[in-house]
Amino acid sequence: MAIDISQFSEMFFEETEELLADLERLLLTVDIDAPDIEDINGIFRIAHSIKGGAATFGFSDLIEITHVLESMLDKIRHGEDVFTADHQEVLLQSRDVLKMQLDGLRYNSPVDVDKAVDIKAVLLSMIDKQALEPAPQVLKAEVNLVPEVQEISKFSKQFIIELPEVSARDLESLIEELSLLGDLTHKQEEGKCVILDLATDEGVDDILALCSFVLDPNLVKVVEKSAGQPTQVVEPPKAAPTISDDDDSFGFFDDPEPVVEKPVVVAQAEPIPVPTPPIPPVAAKKPAPKVEAAAVNTDATSIRVSVEKVDQLINLVGELVITHAMILKRAEGMDDVLYETLLNGITQLGQNSRDLQETAMSMRMMPIDVVFSRFPRMVRELATKLGKQINLVTQGNNIELDKGLIERIIDPLTHLVRNSIDHGIETTDIRLQKGKSELGRLTLSATHQGGHVLIEVSDDGAGLNRERILKKAQSEGIAIRDGMTDDEVWQLIFAPGFSTAETVTDLSGRGVGMDVVKRNINSLGGVVNIKSVVGVGTVTSVSLPLTLAIMDGMSVKIGEETYILPLNYVLESFQPSEANLKEINGTSSLIFVRDRYLPIIPLHEVFDIEARHKEPTSGILVVIASDDKRAALLVDELVGQQQIVVKNIESNFRKINNISGATIMGDGKVSLIIDVSDLLNSQYTRIPL
Repeated sequence: MAIDISQFSEMFFEETEELLADLERLLLTVDIDAPDIEDINGIFRIAHSIKGGAATFGFSDLIEITHVLESMLDKIRHGEDVFTADHQEVLLQSRDVLKMQLDGLRYNSPVDVDKAVDIKAVLLSMIDKQALEPAPQVLKAEVNLVPEVQEISKFSKQFIIELPEVSARDLESLIEELSLLGDLTHKQEEGKCVILDLATDEGVDDILALCSFVLDPNLVKVVEKSAGQPTQVVEPPKAAPTISDDDDSFGFFDDPEPVVEKPVVVAQAEPIPVPTPPIPPVAAKKPAPKVEAAAVNTDATSIRVSVEKVDQLINLVGELVITHAMILKRAEGMDDVLYETLLNGITQLGQNSRDLQETAMSMRMMPIDVVFSRFPRMVRELATKLGKQINLVTQGNNIELDKGLIERIIDPLTHLVRNSIDHGIETTDIRLQKGKSELGRLTLSATHQGGHVLIEVSDDGAGLNRERILKKAQSEGIAIRDGMTDDEVWQLIFAPGFSTAETVTDLSGRGVGMDVVKRNINSLGGVVNIKSVVGVGTVTSVSLPLTLAIMDGMSVKIGEETYILPLNYVLESFQPSEANLKEINGTSSLIFVRDRYLPIIPLHEVFDIEARHKEPTSGILVVIASDDKRAALLVDELVGQQQIVVKNIESNFRKINNISGATIMGDGKVSLIIDVSDLLNSQYTRIPL
């Protein structure tokens, strides 16, 4: 029965994406002056793996590029050519073309055919065309014929391999693999069989192992021809006994005389006749260096699971956490003696639920190196374009972050890196004039900070110019005042449309970068800050929660309603005294806290509900902070702290001002999660003059 291999194409696309990422990493880290042969072999193996997978699915465009790549790399790894910066550049461009072709096959996106043709021509120009063997054609049906008489082989063994009837695609794949073992020549088809002649140092087991990927090895006949010795016939391993439907032993007992169909082998020693006129033999590949085969581990160490299934699992775990909270709520007030077993079971269920929750959440966690690995190529190209020399250093690559955050932090970090390259790090001549090293340093780092991940983009460039920023802000009509701190001045660059670039280029000057960065990071529940010293450099830090699915929250009550405040925004809570309150124009109130006046936001007015305490002195104030902004929220009561499962509102209803999501409490009621960033940017924080 024919197998539809198209169902496995998505796996091929995912694996090829990973291979292309590894290819770029290897190319950017290889030492041009003294390339490591292992790096070259690694690059070759990637090209070979992509070509092999593409041949399986018939993706001829990918095959053509990777085949030429193989030929060029094969010459380098066998010492026939020297790896140079030109090779590095053309390999990077080839990687981009392969990625474009892959996206075209996977997403039906546009493919620049001319670009693919151009890169193939460049590759061909860098290798000896006469030594280049023709790329295998996916749908090629003919098998090349060669004369029986061959030159003296440098290999110790020679085999005649008879293959059963096989499709043209499988035959070409098998020929490609067998040619890696030594000198392979193709003989004429005899009936439905195909005859191959292989000179190699490998044994029969190696030949059959390769054939087993495409054919049943029991159907492959191998004849070993030794110089000066009679022809030795090598039979493939015998097949296992066939168990019939009416066999009562079910295969658990030995059959004294198992019925096994013996394979037919080639018995004659005479040369196999070849029709005339013969076609010249095709040059076979040089044998790859023999690699010691690693022991095969039959236990799979990992499996591929779709993100949708992981998300579904996390949702179910969240429901389990909510259910446990409900059971715990119902169990309040039960007699510890009468219901000891039940209460112990509820406690154990809570512990198991938390462990399961942590395990499920860890499945969505990905190392931040997934993001950092995108930047070496970009830094290299932008630095070359701007005439700068920049060394990119990454730290904390193994720090893990939720997959959803990983995907959404890429664009903000890209803006920050481009700004450091364009505005921060000076050109080589200017750095030398300032007494700096001609090589600029750009650092991407990630560290854990409580329940957050702190990502920093730092450079040793010129730093931010305070006076220039103030002057530009004033000309743009942005409100400034005397005595602004450096931190307040640096925040001005996040204003929409703000840019200090004198000319607009394809890299900067349009003022659409930093405000987008801040808005995107705030939408993730994160905070962005800048520290800078003129002539020393700039550090931009981004603090993000580990995950958006589950968070620690503080429950507060206003009237009969319960709201959730994300705990990472809460600084403190207290009941104020009259002496610390200040009225402004009779409409707004301020509270003096730690040498600073903060606006008071009455949550009952924000959400238009009836509160028990409408005056600050009779209620409780909760101080919240985001970026450089702070405010005090007036609430009736603090309920407590707990972990909450965040539920999205917009997907089921619509966007609600000052609300970021919802959760289900232990009593089964829905509580809304307050959007602190929205509140701090609302009219309630604007102090009337």
